[in-house]
Amino acid sequence: MGKRKKVNLEGDGGMESAGMMRWLLTYSDMLTLLFALFVILYSMSAVDESKLRALAMALGQAFGLSGQVSVLSSGAGTDTKPVTMPESQVQLTTIKERVQKWMSQKKLEREVKVRFNERGLVISLMTDRILFNSGSSELLPRTKELLSDIADLLRTTTNPIIIEGHTDDTPITNPSIKSKYSDNWDLSTARAVSVLKYIIRRGISPDRLSAAGYGEFKPLVPNIDDINRAKNRRIDIVVLKADLINDRANESRELPLPSEVKIKERIEKENLETLTF
Repeated sequence: MGKRKKVNLEGDGGMESAGMMRWLLTYSDMLTLLFALFVILYSMSAVDESKLRALAMALGQAFGLSGQVSVLSSGAGTDTKPVTMPESQVQLTTIKERVQKWMSQKKLEREVKVRFNERGLVISLMTDRILFNSGSSELLPRTKELLSDIADLLRTTTNPIIIEGHTDDTPITNPSIKSKYSDNWDLSTARAVSVLKYIIRRGISPDRLSAAGYGEFKPLVPNIDDINRAKNRRIDIVVLKADLINDRANESRELPLPSEVKIKERIEKENLETLTF
């Protein structure tokens, strides 16, 4: 018997169909990529500025730039200008880095804390065994050494500084202490003033400084145990931000009295009537 010849059921047409399928897959991939590219381009050209600004403000607060817009800029308009970090914020950031380096060198991480808040840079000094004896506003020898170093760091900026005294909620009952300080208000204020006067002697201009005592009414943590109370007994040295300084300067401007405003309006009205007739 002769050998049977195998027949290719798919024939040459099958090879062509397979090749055509591969070409269609490549073409569909290219269309998908082009579609994704145009979607991205469209999204970049239609930025929601309100959402972008909200995101920028949130990022700014996360990085200690409360009240400042992030360096993100919108591509929706040609007149939009990127917002850069203000010079005052750069100075405060530099001071914070120097304070942290000084804390590390002196091994003061437990006694000194530094942070940003909505007002500016806050350097917190724990009062226990580092600044004052219990119930006293007299600076200890070690305190003067630390304040001298801090004054050197603060001399590089011209921002106003607030010295704030804080205590825990333990009332003053010792008769000898109570004869000097009737309550925690008096004690916290006296401690703040002692720090203020010393850094003035170390070269900080008095017109940059102010002092305040808050007693136990602005705690960092609840006064529930001795550990938390120790955290609340502190001196805060607050270096104000530039925008807050400008706001306070505008608020401090003398406003005209109501009577002066009425007189001015009356004069302007009379002048207008004279010109009319």
